[in-house]
Formats: sequence, structure tokens, C-alpha cells
Amino acid sequence: MIKVAVCDDENMIASQIESMVLNICKEENISVDIDVFYSGNELEKEIFRGIRYDLIYLDIQMANGDGISAAKEIRKIDENVLLIYISGYDKYMLELFRLDVFAFVRKPIDGENFKKIFLDANHKICNQRFYFSYHYKNEEFKILCMDIAYFESKGRKINVYTRDGGTGQFNGKLSEVEDTLKNGKIPFLRIHQSYLVNYHHIRSRTKTAVALMNGTRLPISEERQKIFGMQYGKLLGGEIDV
Repeated sequence: MIKVAVCDDENMIASQIESMVLNICKEENISVDIDVFYSGNELEKEIFRGIRYDLIYLDIQMANGDGISAAKEIRKIDENVLLIYISGYDKYMLELFRLDVFAFVRKPIDGENFKKIFLDANHKICNQRFYFSYHYKNEEFKILCMDIAYFESKGRKINVYTRDGGTGQFNGKLSEVEDTLKNGKIPFLRIHQSYLVNYHHIRSRTKTAVALMNGTRLPISEERQKIFGMQYGKLLGGEIDV
């Protein structure tokens, strides 16, 4: 399922975008969840509350919190969400590119162009997005795999550490986590009986340890040094001495 937000202070336009997205998803058999907001301030509050979207449609000019200001605040929290602007004006184009905007849709909205842009966005989301989900104390959590620095096994519990310093915990075995992630788009490497590390977060390595981007240093067990060296070298695209 993809999660979409529509933000436009014109009720008719917001409703039109919502209906178009729902119709496209029905035709293409895409599972979608849509939230509608009528001001940039409302959307920002939801983002700050911890809600994450895969795709956001934003009107540029709104009475209570314009789209460009909202996007600047959203980008401080979420670098991955795709932004599509809806507007009848071209004068904001330079500012939009600075905010890494996925696309620009003109008003009045052309149905065929809207559909093409949405399907392109969905394709990119499906290719890039991969979440790790887990349950703990009757609550379900999901974390973008790219944001996970490493997993740590302690007894019957698994600790998960994110790049921004966040942590999570759940019951399980590290081997099961490894199996879950092995076919994903983000490579995780087993360096120790107790550690499973996101390749993208490794800053450097020696024969016996890896240093992560956040400064954490983790040991490589002797029995895993050779296989880790081979996997690491393959991901780098060359041969590395082990």
C-alpha cells in the first residue's frame, strides 16, 4: 500500500485530486490510503506528529501555510517523500527544484498527464521503498530500511538502531531478521552472531571491526571475517583483501 496526502485549500480541487488518485489505483490494482488537508499548517502538524507519506500533492498558494513553506519543513523531517506540486503559475519553478520536487501539475488538471505522473511516482516508490516491520507489546512498527543502521541481538530480544539515534526493540532471532531482509533492496551484512549491519551505513572497516557513519564501532567475529570481506567487496564492485 502507498500512503498519499493531498493538500489544497480549494475543496473542489482537493476532492478532484483524491478522486483521480482513487480511480487510477482502482484501474491499476494499486492499494492506496489517502489523507486530505486544506492548509499547509494542517499537513505539517500531521508530519510532525510522526505520520509518514510516500507521496504528497501540494498546492503552492494557500491561505493558511503555503506549499513551498510546508515543503521546506517537511524536508527537514522526511527526505524520502515524493512531492508533486499543483498550481496554475510557473514563477515558482526554480524554488521547486531546490526542494527536490518530483513533478509539477498545472491547473486545470489534465487527466492523462496526471495519471502518467502518478504512475511514474508509484513506480519510483515501489522501487525505492522497503520497510522493516515488527510487533512489540501489542503495537506494530515500521521503519524505512535505509534509515536502519544495524540490528543487535541480546538474548531473546532484538534491538534496532536508526541513523538519527532512534531505537526500537522486539522479540526474535537475528537469523530470522537476516532471512527477512536478504531479498530486499537494502543490503544488510552479518558481521557477528550479535550484529546485522546496513551496508550503506558503514564508513570504514578493518579486518576485525566496522565503523558506522554515526561513529558506532562494531566487531567482526573471526568466523565471519572472510564471508563479510567477500560480500563487502562485491557490493563495492571490486576485490578487497580479507
